[in-house]
Amino acid sequence: MSRPAAVASGPGGGVGREFPRFSEGEYARRWTAVRGLMERAGVDALLVHSGAPGPVHWLSGYLPRQPTWLLVLPGEPVLLLHFLNHVPTAQRLSVVPDVRCYWPSASRAVTELLGERGCAGGRIGVVGLSTSIPAAQFDQLRSALPDAEFTDLAGPYDQLRWIRSEEELDWFRASGRLLDEACDVLVAELRPGLTEHDVEALLHASFLPRGGHLGIAFIASTAMADPDRISPWQFATGRRLERGDVVITEITISWWGYGAQIHRPFAIGSDPTPLYRDLFAAASAGFGSVCAALRDGATSEDVLDAAAVIEEAGFDVFDSVVHGEGGKNPELGTRRTPHHPEPWTFAENQVVIVQPNPVTRDRTAGLQAGCAVRVGRDRAEPLHGWPLAFPTCAAD
Repeated sequence: MSRPAAVASGPGGGVGREFPRFSEGEYARRWTAVRGLMERAGVDALLVHSGAPGPVHWLSGYLPRQPTWLLVLPGEPVLLLHFLNHVPTAQRLSVVPDVRCYWPSASRAVTELLGERGCAGGRIGVVGLSTSIPAAQFDQLRSALPDAEFTDLAGPYDQLRWIRSEEELDWFRASGRLLDEACDVLVAELRPGLTEHDVEALLHASFLPRGGHLGIAFIASTAMADPDRISPWQFATGRRLERGDVVITEITISWWGYGAQIHRPFAIGSDPTPLYRDLFAAASAGFGSVCAALRDGATSEDVLDAAAVIEEAGFDVFDSVVHGEGGKNPELGTRRTPHHPEPWTFAENQVVIVQPNPVTRDRTAGLQAGCAVRVGRDRAEPLHGWPLAFPTCAAD
């Protein structure tokens, strides 16, 4: 099984051709790791299925617009897309040269390729069973390949992905810089009279000229003296900002599939009220405590112990305090929240989000403050340069 040729673009993910691309050595590392996983698992082929970002992007370099199949086979790998008109772009992005449209049937195309490569009766690893592969497609595969043995390799495959290389961390930091610039724009431009839609437009204007991609822009605004929302909303509204408001944000701006995230509150026209100062102090204490606990070998229990400072300050937590990729992997709150205390051991260079969302016990007021961090040997390191602050915008 060969590794596809990669086009080197210089250290730290420079630009090769039209799109950024990791170095040839980085892709060689990934393909070698996956070949080793397949050998240990005793599989003849590996079927990888995902949207973006995720398992397909990590190994192929292609950032799917729709869930995509990557087949790691004896001989050269194959990337299978649904849309024919997406193939030319994928050929420029991907380190896998063989890019095809699977239309009209993904399961038929996968079955035929497995048969052509002598794997129809073999042991086949699968990534994406619990996250993205349609049940009907997988049922069709099993029916068409009755002699094949399928085994789920998502867990060990993700463990390879989630310990980030230095080049990957550079791309997360590039995302962090885009988010820092977005926060600078918000501080300069937020003022009474803007709608939440205007706030989202400011975010887009900050990163589009720099090649960033929006992951999420969750925004909520409310009067600090009479709040009616406690966490960022997933859809902006036409509500107009007023003096004495707080704007609560949760923002991800990605750099080619690598998305750091930032959460900051912004006061509009006047400084935070005493209650909101206390909420921010609790969030800041929680962020610092959890980052101090997130070191190589730390466990979920260490995070739960560290997050207790928020409850000790007299507040509850509404959102998770720590999460990994996809809002999970793991998803940890505090001991008082309904988040299941998923067992987890953190490793150096895993990237997670630390995002304390303290709320009053009656759930009438709240805010969020945090960001993406790299788990370090001794503590977590933010992937941003923007301070943990609660700025006042458009002050007199």
